[in-house]
Amino acid sequence: MADSNVTGGTRRELTKYRVTFAAAVIGLAVAGWMFQAAYEQHIKVLQIGDDTGQRLQMRGLNHDQEGAEHEQR
Repeated sequence: MADSNVTGGTRRELTKYRVTFAAAVIGLAVAGWMFQAAYEQHIKVLQIGDDTGQRLQMRGLNHDQEGAEHEQR
């Protein structure tokens, strides 16, 4: 490992940089995981809504619900 960088920084300054960079990378990884988990939950909620709408439609109970009819995907 180098003892100094191109700007003449010391080993301590390089360690601070490495810790900060590692924290930023970990933060990005956690944020990515959170977005993925939220997206998966969103898909589950949409599927539950679609299933509920189909059951209501089969029973004929959705005739007076606003926004219940939409094109199939």
